Amino acid sequence: QSLPEVSQAISNAINSATDALSTALETLSPQDQDQLISLFHGHLPKTLADLGFDKVRERVPQQYIKNAIASTLASKMVYKEGTRFITALPDDRLAETALCYIQEEKEVIKLIETLEKTDMSAEEKNKILKLLDAGGARTALSLKHE
Repeated sequence: QSLPEVSQAISNAINSATDALSTALETLSPQDQDQLISLFHGHLPKTLADLGFDKVRERVPQQYIKNAIASTLASKMVYKEGTRFITALPDDRLAETALCYIQEEKEVIKLIETLEKTDMSAEEKNKILKLLDAGGARTALSLKHE
């Protein structure tokens, strides 16, 4: 594929996931939405996030925050897992899978933090860390749906 074709495929996958997530976020409870707010925090410029994240949340329209969360999560999944991961999902499962993905990613982060504290050879630890980082969330999703 040429670069413009690859770019278009990436854009289409991100847009599909963003649209599905934007719709799904409307149905989430405020508690579930709060679990995703870290995505919005990461979306902001560092200085703004550090200086006044709470004020930003108060002053920025909720719809903007939801769209930023949807877009950030969609981009994260496409760039981490690839366009085929997104396009292979049925439209009606895309948002659910994305929300599960972010939960599994948090679990993988906990596992990585635990592993970093364990006593084992640096070589073994680094191999496991690379495996978890490369495919941990996606693999966890697959195991959940077996």
